Amino acid sequence: MPDVITEQRSFGQRLSNSFLGLIIGPILILVAIGLLWWNEGRAVAAIVGLNDAAGQVVEANASGPSPANAGKLVHVVGAATASSPISDSAVGTTFTGQVTVARTAEMYQWKESSHEDNNNNTTTYEYTRAWSEDPIDSSHFHYADGHENPAMPFASTQTSASDAKLGGWALDDGTLNRIDLEQSLNPPAPEGWSRDGNYLYRGNPASPKVGDMRVSYRGLASGTTISVLAQQSGNGFAAFTAKNGYTLELAAAGNHTAAELIERQRKAEAILTWVLRAVGWLLIFMGFTAFLSPLSAMASFVPILGGIVRGAAAGISFVISVPLALTVIALAWLFYRPLIGGGLLVLAAASVYGLWRWHHQRTAGHVAAQAAKAPA
Repeated sequence: MPDVITEQRSFGQRLSNSFLGLIIGPILILVAIGLLWWNEGRAVAAIVGLNDAAGQVVEANASGPSPANAGKLVHVVGAATASSPISDSAVGTTFTGQVTVARTAEMYQWKESSHEDNNNNTTTYEYTRAWSEDPIDSSHFHYADGHENPAMPFASTQTSASDAKLGGWALDDGTLNRIDLEQSLNPPAPEGWSRDGNYLYRGNPASPKVGDMRVSYRGLASGTTISVLAQQSGNGFAAFTAKNGYTLELAAAGNHTAAELIERQRKAEAILTWVLRAVGWLLIFMGFTAFLSPLSAMASFVPILGGIVRGAAAGISFVISVPLALTVIALAWLFYRPLIGGGLLVLAAASVYGLWRWHHQRTAGHVAAQAAKAPA
């Protein structure tokens, strides 16, 4: 089977496939509305929860837990230490002098990409090979024959030393997994593996084959200063639950104040909020585009007309999706935070008016231009 395959689509195929948009489109829009509503509630909960947590922090000593702080939100700074080795049995290597080790595992795999050419009414499927940390299910490929991926033998993981401690505090995976590990580890290549740069390869790194594996490691050296903001639980840490149900457990390499850790979390939550807003808007846009796709498919019987209708459908989808997304966000904030929600509703209304004015002026300009070209 070749790695680039182009299919010609008949008018009947394009039309029948487009009518799926009448079902898929509304589903995407409903999913997007639910996502946007949930995301705003999550964002408000994060703001309130972090503000609540900031007022409850207790500075604790690295020497160990105090009975008086049981169940409280504590901030601890100290050296993370461990003496037990960390073994990776899947690869056959062992690390010493590390508190925790993260393994990134990738397999050389087939991946599929497709491109639709609406002018020529074709769909091209291209199959390339690449390293991927996630297993790619080749059974879903349009042309799976000759592009099969084997099962991935093992995945990325993080393992901590059994005796990991922060002074007199016990450290477990729940806390250590929250630390960004920046130190690259380069253990000797075990039997059956070879080293090339920061990677261990099972296979030929210069000419990999589908199914070959490569791994890289990052670690936290024993003696590294870390900062933890979490609930004191027994002789270690657990997630702290604010009054509104927001959970918090933060850890970072280096000496950071509680305020700095909370501010970092605020920024992370804000980034996530905007990413999910963009995803929600995109799903709404795709939903309306899919819903209008039968019009484009019917118009594609005349090639030039098909392109015009597709462009118009995309424009209509954009004009509808922007104010709809803003309105959903505004209504959610009106439910969770009325004052801010009211302001967002005004912004949504202004966007509708602005888009309408833009469309009106553009149409009027086009009509005027056509009139000017018309013979007297």
